[in-house]
Amino acid sequence: SDLWQTAMDEEFKSLLENQTWDLVECPPGVKPVPMKWVYKIKRNADGSVERFKARLVAKGFLQKQGVDFEEVYAPVSKQTTVRALLAVCAEKDLELEQLDVKTAFLNGHLEEEIYMQQAQGYEEGEKSVVCKLKRAIYGLRQAPRAWYLRLKEEMEKLGWPVSGADPALFIRREDGGVFYALVYVDDIL
Repeated sequence: SDLWQTAMDEEFKSLLENQTWDLVECPPGVKPVPMKWVYKIKRNADGSVERFKARLVAKGFLQKQGVDFEEVYAPVSKQTTVRALLAVCAEKDLELEQLDVKTAFLNGHLEEEIYMQQAQGYEEGEKSVVCKLKRAIYGLRQAPRAWYLRLKEEMEKLGWPVSGADPALFIRREDGGVFYALVYVDDIL
């Protein structure tokens, strides 16, 4: 149980460091989105335990369209684009790297006002105090979209425009070279 508690403490610390929410009195007539803790044991390739992971998630399946969110669509790479990129890498003998963006959804900014119950085991104040979310959190229906829009904005600022063929493919031309970044939720090739 100490390992799970440590994992929860690390997750909660990350949420606070990312300024994910403000604690506020719940507005009248608003039903905050419930939350839950999700636990997973991450394992090494040999099956040994790498670490215990706890994630605080919103019960987004209880959100109502038109009330809690409008749009949820977020593009992910097409399989044909993945195959084409792999073929280009093989043909031109390019280096291929993969990365996973840690706590990716926390980088997404919410357009809607979303209130969530406080995390179990970390409550502060009266029962009427809830979390007014400033950032997307795992489980929200609009979280993948918020993350993608933020990633797209930042990539374009850095000179990586979106490909016309696939909205999950970013291309940068520099010094006679071409660089590609292909996004699948929080994984990037």
